[in-house]
Amino acid sequence: MTTIIDAIKMCEDKIKIYQNDTKNIEIAIGKKTEFVIINASNDEGNARYIKGKIKEGEKAGLKVEVVKLEEHCNNEDVLNIINRCNEEKIPVILQLPTFKHLDTKKLMESINYDVDADGFAREWIGEINLGNDKKLAPATPKGVISLLEQYNVDIEGKIALVIGKSNHVGKPLCTMLMNRGATLINANSKTKDLSSLVKMADIIISCVGRQNLIKSEDIKEDAVVIGVGFTYVNGKQILDFDVDEIVALGKAKFVSNRINCTGKATINSLIDNVIELYKMNFDIK
Repeated sequence: MTTIIDAIKMCEDKIKIYQNDTKNIEIAIGKKTEFVIINASNDEGNARYIKGKIKEGEKAGLKVEVVKLEEHCNNEDVLNIINRCNEEKIPVILQLPTFKHLDTKKLMESINYDVDADGFAREWIGEINLGNDKKLAPATPKGVISLLEQYNVDIEGKIALVIGKSNHVGKPLCTMLMNRGATLINANSKTKDLSSLVKMADIIISCVGRQNLIKSEDIKEDAVVIGVGFTYVNGKQILDFDVDEIVALGKAKFVSNRINCTGKATINSLIDNVIELYKMNFDIK
C-alpha cells in the first residue's frame, strides 16, 4: 500500500517550536524578530508564494515585512533595502523572479551570508559541500530532507535519483542526500532513457515541472517519490508524475501529495533558516 506524504502536521508541529524560538530571540535582542521579503516583480506566482510566507511566518511569531517595488525600480533601489538588512542583521530574501531589467545575480550576491535566509550564498553552499547542512541550507532541499526524515525514510545506502540541476534546488539537494549516505544519480529533463534510472531508484525526487515525466509503472516496489517541480494544466497544479495512479498501483511506499507538501515544507524551512541566522548572529543558544 502506498502512503501519501503530507507536510501539514509536520509543519504545524514545527511552528510551535518556532514560536518558542522567536520569543527567546525577542528577549535576547530586545525587539521583534524580523524578516524582510523584497518583491521586485509583478509575477503572480511571487505574490502567491509571498502570501504563504507571510501567513506561516506570522504564525511562527515573525514580523514579516514585504517591500514591493514597482517596475520603474532600479538596482540601486533594491540594493538600498539589502544594505539596510546587511547592516541591521535582518534576515532577507529577494523573491525570484525579479523584473527582467534588474541584475538579479549582482543583487543576490550583495546579500551577506549572515542575513541570507534563502541559503543561496556561496558560504552556505560551501558548508553543504563540506557536509555541514544540518542548520542552514536552501529552503526547498532542506524541506525535502525534512519530509524524508519525518516519514523515517532510510537514506543511507539507497539509490536516490534527483531529476533537476538548478543551483537552488537540484544541485544542493544532490549534495545533501550524499551527505546522508545516498548513492546519487542526477538526471534532468533531457536525460535519455530516464525510465531505466527511475526503475532502479529507491528514492525519486523530481524537480522539473513537466507532466508525465515519470511513468507510474516504472517505479519500483517500496520506492519513495517526491514531487518538487510542477506545472499547471487547465488551472490545476500538476507534478511530474500522477499521484493518484501511483497510489492505485500501490507499489511505492510513499508518494508526496499534489498540494501542501514540498511547498509548505519549503516555507517551513525558510522560517527555520531565519531563526538559525538570528541564533548565529546574536549568539543565542
